Amino acid sequence: MIIFNNGKYKSLLAAESNELAQIKSIVDSDQDFRPVYHLAPPTGLLNDPNGLIFDGEKYHIFYQWFPFDAIHGMKHWKHYITEDFIHYQSAETLIPTELFESHGCYSGGALPIDEQHFAVFYTGNTRRSSDNQRIPFQNLAIFNKKGELQHKRPLIEQAPEGYTEHVRDPKPFYTPDGKIRFVCGAQRQDLTGTVLLFEMDNLEAKPRLLGEIALPQFDNSHVFMWECPDLFKLGDKDVFIWSPQGKPRESLQFQNNYHATYAIGKLEGLIFKAEYIAELDQGFDFYAPQTFAGLSNKEETIMYGWVGLPDLDYPTDEYKWHSMLTLPRQIRLKNGKLSQHPAKNIYENLTALQRINIENQVEIANLDQAYLKFNADNRPFKLELFHNEAGQKLGLSYDGKVFSIDRSHTKQTERMSQFGCQRFCEIGHLQDVEIFLDRSIMEIFLNHGEKALTSRFFIPNRKNTLYTDRSLQLEVAYPSKISL
Repeated sequence: MIIFNNGKYKSLLAAESNELAQIKSIVDSDQDFRPVYHLAPPTGLLNDPNGLIFDGEKYHIFYQWFPFDAIHGMKHWKHYITEDFIHYQSAETLIPTELFESHGCYSGGALPIDEQHFAVFYTGNTRRSSDNQRIPFQNLAIFNKKGELQHKRPLIEQAPEGYTEHVRDPKPFYTPDGKIRFVCGAQRQDLTGTVLLFEMDNLEAKPRLLGEIALPQFDNSHVFMWECPDLFKLGDKDVFIWSPQGKPRESLQFQNNYHATYAIGKLEGLIFKAEYIAELDQGFDFYAPQTFAGLSNKEETIMYGWVGLPDLDYPTDEYKWHSMLTLPRQIRLKNGKLSQHPAKNIYENLTALQRINIENQVEIANLDQAYLKFNADNRPFKLELFHNEAGQKLGLSYDGKVFSIDRSHTKQTERMSQFGCQRFCEIGHLQDVEIFLDRSIMEIFLNHGEKALTSRFFIPNRKNTLYTDRSLQLEVAYPSKISL
């Protein structure tokens, strides 16, 4: 075992006495933005959800974590176990301790093995000492159902020929004949993005590269990297989720600097024949989603996403914490598209449900921790949520064709505002609107999950007011706070 400690490449094992406690005291001084029912890092930076798996009894959730600051430093895998997505038990963290992960445990997925164990596949970030060149390892770790690490080892010790150092994020699955396959995001030598498919006869075998998966219906021009690929089945359809980097921004979709995308269709050999391709979430802050392995229901799955984006900073960084995970989302096919909404446990544990008729402005107790629902009746509306003495507020509106979020009157960093202060979502015949608010995050689901928009917002010292330009019958309830 090696205890790494080199600048931002610092292992949790290198923490000095009381160092994390001191950082935690800074985190706890944030009185405005820490969520109460979303998973956020105890200290430092959170990014991609990793290693999501149901072990037959409980859900294991890992996420990328740098404990010491709100920066992308040495990545660990923070680990929780839950039965209901409300009560969480801390489990063993995957900590970089070997040369094949010397600069961090990058993203990956999980695979069930037997009744007592599961495997996680992940990228070991390493750098060659002679010239600091990155060398990507693809690694394997075995955990038991108690959440304890059993052992780990490297599977692949370099990028395949024809690809740059950017080969990462293995997501495994079983084939119908019991072999193990995994997809990896990759960058070709010509600096274009793609996904690679590997195969193993069993966990002891050496992986072999089958080749690239082609996706002819996707416009890959300008795309320099595919991250966080996820390939799975829903019913008789294949679903591919990935995060292409470099795709040009558009006016009514793909509006962020990076995006999460999905394709529905059929994988035939190494060709994915897509019947439909779309952005997975059209809010300001959503990236690197992953679905659970080990679920028995083949008609739906559960997914988490990172509420954040590469290369962004947030006002909470000054409090030494950064980002959170979305609520767990149930994903299913509906009319040839993916439909998504929070897992049923979230709805089953809503409390203090009330229905109120609102006109003009109303104050709603704990609005910043509330669930709101109303029927738009396919008519235009304008909402303004919260306000403070600085005149800050959050805007939502619908003009009959396009739903929009406006955070131009909220606190933003320079990088946040660099990519625009509004997000738009085309949706016809808008009826059902659901909004989950949690202090500095908002998850919106339109028409029972036809569209989703996830966004951070920052309004310090806010009052819990809601303004509407027309009368609405509003359902208000409160998601249960999570316990860790």
